[in-house]
Amino acid sequence: MSEKAKRGRPKTLNKSDVVDIAMHAYWQDGPENVSLNSVVQRAGVAKPSIYREFGNEDGLTKAALAHYAECVLTKVIEILSSDASFRDRINAVARLSAEDPLHKHGCLFVKMRANQSAFGETTRALIDQMDAMALAAFEKALHDGLENGDWSGNIPVPQAAQYLHAQIGLALDMRARGEDPKDVIALALSIFKRPT
Repeated sequence: MSEKAKRGRPKTLNKSDVVDIAMHAYWQDGPENVSLNSVVQRAGVAKPSIYREFGNEDGLTKAALAHYAECVLTKVIEILSSDASFRDRINAVARLSAEDPLHKHGCLFVKMRANQSAFGETTRALIDQMDAMALAAFEKALHDGLENGDWSGNIPVPQAAQYLHAQIGLALDMRARGEDPKDVIALALSIFKRPT
């Protein structure tokens, strides 16, 4: 017994390719500068196929940001959650934000968070979720630093986590503008000196 042929045109869109193209376009050019039509053109697909696969533009931006989280943000979370010392973890994240060639265009998450109101509901929800994950990872690293004596705790942990998160975001934003954030990062991290 043979299967019935599906009606309509055959699927020609490769979802993972479109997501990757959209992610890089939003990341490199800034999400506010990339239209759905631009993604359609770059991916070489028909606009209706984007709607079929992602539902709407919000579905595409959410998929692109989720892909970014898998490719990039997990690396930051892994560093902050590692068994390394507090100082080594914070320095590794700072180095990643200031020197990693992958971040020469800044951070897609930081860019999308800065323009959060421009996105649909599901993308905004993912931005909030990623923000909470990053803050939780910074808080864990800070608590670990307190426990093992690597950090004095001179700032309440929630505020220190917000501060670190903001400074790393600033460094990534500076990279996107072609500026070198190393001095700013060094100054920002100086408040986390080992207790004497």
